[in-house]
Amino acid sequence: MKYSLSSDKPVENKEQDRFQRYYFSKRIADTIVNRENDEGIIIGIYGAWGEGKTSVLNFIQKELGSNDDILTVTLNPWRYNDEETLIKNFLNKIAFILGKELDNKKEKFGEFIEKYGSFGSIIGKDISEIGKNLASVDLETLKNRVDEFLKESKSKLVIFVDDIDRLDKHEIYSLFRLVKLTADFSNTTYILSFDEKMVASSIGERFGAGNEKSGQNFLEKIIQVPLQMPQAQFDALKKYCFELVDKAINENELNLSKDEVQRFVSAFSSNILLRLKTPRLAVRYGNSISFAIPLLKGEVNHIDLMLVEAIKIFYPKHYDFIKNNSHYFTSSYSTHSNYNSQGVSSKKEELTEHLDNLASDLTKREKEAIFNLLKSLFPRLDEAFHNTFQHEGEKKWNNEKRIVSTSYFKRYFSYAVIDGELSDVAFDEFMNSLDSTELKDIGIAMKGLIELSSPDTFLFKARTYEENLNWKSTQNLSLAIAIMGNSFPNNGSFFSFGMGGAQSQAAIFIYNLLKNHENKEEAFEFSKLLMGEHIPFSFAYEMNNWLRTGKTEEEKLFVTAQYVELAKVLRERALKDCGVIPLFEKYPEHLAYIFSTWREENAEGFEAYIKNIIDKEPLKVQNFLVALTPTAQSSNHPEPYKSNLTKEQYGYIISLIDKDYIHVTLIENFKDELEKDKVQFYDFDNKQTDINILRQFEHWYSKDKEEVDVEEAEIIE
Repeated sequence: MKYSLSSDKPVENKEQDRFQRYYFSKRIADTIVNRENDEGIIIGIYGAWGEGKTSVLNFIQKELGSNDDILTVTLNPWRYNDEETLIKNFLNKIAFILGKELDNKKEKFGEFIEKYGSFGSIIGKDISEIGKNLASVDLETLKNRVDEFLKESKSKLVIFVDDIDRLDKHEIYSLFRLVKLTADFSNTTYILSFDEKMVASSIGERFGAGNEKSGQNFLEKIIQVPLQMPQAQFDALKKYCFELVDKAINENELNLSKDEVQRFVSAFSSNILLRLKTPRLAVRYGNSISFAIPLLKGEVNHIDLMLVEAIKIFYPKHYDFIKNNSHYFTSSYSTHSNYNSQGVSSKKEELTEHLDNLASDLTKREKEAIFNLLKSLFPRLDEAFHNTFQHEGEKKWNNEKRIVSTSYFKRYFSYAVIDGELSDVAFDEFMNSLDSTELKDIGIAMKGLIELSSPDTFLFKARTYEENLNWKSTQNLSLAIAIMGNSFPNNGSFFSFGMGGAQSQAAIFIYNLLKNHENKEEAFEFSKLLMGEHIPFSFAYEMNNWLRTGKTEEEKLFVTAQYVELAKVLRERALKDCGVIPLFEKYPEHLAYIFSTWREENAEGFEAYIKNIIDKEPLKVQNFLVALTPTAQSSNHPEPYKSNLTKEQYGYIISLIDKDYIHVTLIENFKDELEKDKVQFYDFDNKQTDINILRQFEHWYSKDKEEVDVEEAEIIE
């Protein structure tokens, strides 16, 4: 697809006139043609940049071009380095045009030829040598010769000078010196176009009080016919601007909903159009969105993008401030956030001061307009100025790819997907193909997306689709995530800071997908697949854990019998993984749930399993107790280590297996080591040893026996 930008090129033909300037231009041309006085005159056409002054000059030239007695010259003063060169080249140019005119009309100007012999004898033998011959003549002589040619010619000369307001102060002053020097040329009309205020400010410092008013006084002495550019009709400007917007939308094939179109038109009409003063602003805005949309199509909220680009063109100071101060626009102003009340108040005051400074040169209506537009783009400002806490805002904004979302803000200013982020276009393509893609290929694609960003980013994106996936897509995505469970670590993740690791979040995501499925029996049968041997055990265990979410039967996804069955599926899968290796050695971190549910379902089978292992290899009782001792972490010891075997944990162990059996096994196999030292309990130090864990068990066992003996003695008494 080809994309075109508008050139902002001035128009030349009547048919191209969109803002009713042609008849204004024709009136000027007719006045010049019909003017009988042969004294020179200077017309000034005043207008702001982009208001269409050059188009008006083109229209005037077009009208004058049909008259054989009108000669036109366009002076480009910025091409010359100094004042003398500017003046000489200007006079040379006029002399050259007049020379051609006289040479082409020898019969008509016979009296002139008779008086001077020939044009060539006056300034040189060859018209092409005019510039060279005149270069050695002083300015006053040169000016007089040109004026004499004008008188003899009888033609009218019209000199156009455009873009004066683009010159620097010295160049502007030199140009007006030239105009003043040659203003008394016969049959000559100057048409100068410029921004009156800008030029007056530039040259004012040379005259009177040295201010803009002094510059205006100077211009009044030079310009005999001051004309203001006709103001473009608001409806015509509006229509032109929206045509450029439609062009950008259509070229980029944006499929905007009715609500999106209404949101844009409402925001743009209420807050932007009052700043649309010139056609150039419309063109600049049209070009801005034509450039931005292809870069960010599908990656941001398209309406937000178009409105942000509007701020860039129509409120540039606000745009720069937003770009460099995201915290004022994307972070919360509620005391429910990380800010305390004093911090929130200070932040509000800072923002208010900044906004007042940014709007210092705006009208009251414009100030209100940009403020309303900012509030519509950044709902956080409602917290700042209207105390409306955005409870679910961040999730909604993220789903809609709004600029207020911290996940998307930077894209609107970088015009690209930031390194480490995921392209929404690529992710949408991935998600939309889930129900028609082989599981293997889904895994390959998912791996690529994770490598481009991170597991956290992938899950953030996936969560936005939580409520919109059909059952086929749900199954395929859930299985792919589960199979690749090790790609979602529980450590080194953004989620691991108080939110559970990426693996937990992946399991929660799948749980929510299953929860959304209306057929609970299908969801249950699929859940059993997530416990299967093709799933990493740590993920299967995590999945089983989250499937049990809910405090009451009504809140839970499945009924009790189904949870018992899932526990059995997970346990049998674990035992199959272990083979001859004891379960407490292969999966020491997952024992509590597996052992508890096993014992509840089949106490005899569980006890037989444990005793069979220890009876064959009694020393493994140490591994059994170590595995069931809690693991701890601390700021001083971030790596997991074994803490104390507490009284509570002792109680849990002996609820699983006979305490006397464990005690006897320990005494028979570790008696000497147990008696070498006293039992130790450590508060926060990582000094635990396996043999001390055995001593701790014996400590609680002896305490337990003492309590039993006391109870029995009390009963006897």
